[in-house]
Amino acid sequence: MGVSRLLRWVAAVAGLGIGCGLAVWTVLWVSLRSSATRVPNVLDTDTAHAAAVIQSKGLVARVQDGVFDAQIGAGRVASQRPPAGFELKRGATVLLYPSLGKAVQKVGDLTGLPVSLAEAELENENLTVERTCEVEGEADAVVVLAQMPSPDTLVAPGSAVTLLVNRTPHQKRYVMPDFVGTGEADATRILRTLGFQLATVQQVNYPGVSPGTVLRQDPAAGGPVTEAAVVGLWVGR
Repeated sequence: MGVSRLLRWVAAVAGLGIGCGLAVWTVLWVSLRSSATRVPNVLDTDTAHAAAVIQSKGLVARVQDGVFDAQIGAGRVASQRPPAGFELKRGATVLLYPSLGKAVQKVGDLTGLPVSLAEAELENENLTVERTCEVEGEADAVVVLAQMPSPDTLVAPGSAVTLLVNRTPHQKRYVMPDFVGTGEADATRILRTLGFQLATVQQVNYPGVSPGTVLRQDPAAGGPVTEAAVVGLWVGR
C-alpha cells in the first residue's frame, strides 16, 4: 500500500469519526433541548391556577406550607422555587408557597391590669398604645377597664390598642348615721370602723344631758358621705 493511499484512508476514517461524533452530539443536544423547559412566572396567581400552569409546561407543582406576605393576598402564590425563567428538565418539581396574607396575632386581655403593666404587655406583644381614655370612680384602683380591639382579636403585628383607664379610684359612699344621743365612745368607734376621719370633738355645756353624749354632728344624719369623710361631733361636757 502506497503512502498516499494510506494517508487517504486515515483521512477518511478521521472524517468518518468526526462526522459520527457531530451526529451524536447533535442528537444529544436536540434531545436535551426538547426535554428542557423554562419555569413560568406564577407569582401572585391563585394557587390552583399556578399549579395548572406549571403542569402545562411538563413540570410537577408541589404546594408547600403557606407563608405570611403583606403584599400578596391569601391563597395566591407568594414564592416559587426555582424562580421564573430557570430551565429544568421536564418532569422536574417546582415548589409553590401560598400566601397566608398579613401576619396576625391575638391581642391579650389587659382588663384589670395597672396601666404600666398593660403598656409593658403590649410592648412585649409588639403592639402599641394608640390612645388612653380616662374615667373616674369606676374601680377601686388605677386599672384598665376596657380595650379596643377586645381580647383575643386577631391583629397585624405593630397594631395599636386603645385603653379605657380608671384614673381615680372609686370611693365608697354611705348614708351618714345618726349619732345624736349616742355616747362619744360608741360614735367614735363606728366612725373609725366605717373609715371616716374624726375631727376635734367639741365640748359644750348642755344642762340635763349626760356628759359625753353627742348633741350635734356634721355632716347631718341621713345625708350622703364618701369614704374617709371628715366628721365633726359636739358632745355634752
